[in-house]
Amino acid sequence: MTRLFAEPLPTRLEWRDGELCSLRIGARRLVVVEIVRRFRVEAEWWDDAVARDYLTLRTADGLVLDIYGDRRTGAWWLQRVMD
Repeated sequence: MTRLFAEPLPTRLEWRDGELCSLRIGARRLVVVEIVRRFRVEAEWWDDAVARDYLTLRTADGLVLDIYGDRRTGAWWLQRVMD
């Protein structure tokens, strides 16, 4: 089942030795076991519209998550959960 959030949830990434090891969504901590894919989106760059880095992650409890980081603000957001 896939859940796409109409309003993405704020997410905090946690790094160890330069590697993404977990993320926090509210009080919940999810351990990252694999970065499945990453890609960058830049739309209307001349107008500062969208500049995001996307990651698809696999967690230790079997979830697959799509998150994105706003490169202008540095904030990360959870957009989709697949189980």
